[in-house]
Amino acid sequence: MSLVVLRVADLDASRRFYEGLGLALRSERHGDGPRHLSADLGGVVLELYPLASGAPTTGLRLGLSVPAPTATAAASSPAAFRTVTRAGHQVVLLHDPDGHTIELTAGP
Repeated sequence: MSLVVLRVADLDASRRFYEGLGLALRSERHGDGPRHLSADLGGVVLELYPLASGAPTTGLRLGLSVPAPTATAAASSPAAFRTVTRAGHQVVLLHDPDGHTIELTAGP
């Protein structure tokens, strides 16, 4: 996989949320296309496009590895996350401003 595109209603709110998870987002625009945000996730590019530029993507579930899942979730979305255990591993679940489900697991 090399690219994941999420459609979002409010680029600024999404920027704050994803930067709170530790992503380094940059503003981009290709040709006559809409301004959007992009982050390199170690070989996979995540792009946040305005919702008006295509079909909703809220059914997508995105998994991210972060050093401290609970602390990261608390910093990004302090009142709206839960922790579950899967196969003996902690998974923190939260939702971005558009309702996309984000799974945080421990990793580098």
